[in-house]
Amino acid sequence: MTDYKVLFTGSVCSGKTTAIRSLSDIETVDTDARVSDSAIRRKRKTTIAMDYGVLDLSDSARLHLYGTPGQERFKFMWEVMMSDLVHDAEGLVLLVDNTRNDPFKDIRFYVEEFRDFIVRRRLIIAVTHSDEKADPDHDYYMQELKAMGLFTTVIFIDARDPSSVLKIVKELVGQREKDIAWPELEQRLAVNSTMPQASGEGDSPAIGVNEEVTLLEAAMNTRGITGAIHLGADRKVLSSNVSSKQNKELLRSMINLVTALEAKASFLGHIDDLVLYGPQQETLSVFVEEEQALGLCSHKDLSINVVKQQAVDLLQWSRR
Repeated sequence: MTDYKVLFTGSVCSGKTTAIRSLSDIETVDTDARVSDSAIRRKRKTTIAMDYGVLDLSDSARLHLYGTPGQERFKFMWEVMMSDLVHDAEGLVLLVDNTRNDPFKDIRFYVEEFRDFIVRRRLIIAVTHSDEKADPDHDYYMQELKAMGLFTTVIFIDARDPSSVLKIVKELVGQREKDIAWPELEQRLAVNSTMPQASGEGDSPAIGVNEEVTLLEAAMNTRGITGAIHLGADRKVLSSNVSSKQNKELLRSMINLVTALEAKASFLGHIDDLVLYGPQQETLSVFVEEEQALGLCSHKDLSINVVKQQAVDLLQWSRR
């Protein structure tokens, strides 16, 4: 029996867990836990360690499917998996959520984090959620990846559809395994997909499930965030739970300052965020987009990178 391995990674809600469940012949092993950050607006559970499944390709070949957690705070598991469990993997499948504000930012981040791992392995970029947002399209991905110096395969998939995810497998092992009966395999997966799986929600987005969770409630779901203020395109306050009047006014002033700085220093381009940090007080951070802005108060010992990641997700999934 020839055993192959593949590692799936990507941002929260990109479809890692769902893709593995679509392919696996066994009930997948997952390590889901209740979401404890801004992702609660999209789903109630998330992978915190790893996902695992197995796909029998033929009587003589088998594929082991591994999935990483999406959040950077669990990156210690990325290291464990790369150095031990999947050190001999055929390739890395980077799932990219096409509804993200900047999917290429995700690509740059994960390629850099897994750079040493993909040096001698195939990298496949699998774009998900294109049924919700068609752009960027395949041609644009290829153009941008070329500009980034990445010459790799891009496949648009529906992580819920076994036949769609199977395109990744064909790309990885199709040339090496000539005896795989792909039509029969696809038919078997289609039958398996109708069978009940484990109840965890994993990485699959639950849009609609958590609509009752407001942006501010999601912000407060993250340990270390003590207050949030949400402003619209006209920079009027839509909602706020910042208890300190002084902090609330400071956050609004910082947002206005970003606009002023952009006008005075246009050569800098768009300013995404501004952070006011002091060792004795809470950290004040603002994140500015054309249609909305978000201000966050956080404990001084909470990493600025964590605050930024939470803010990006909150704005990304905002439903005003």
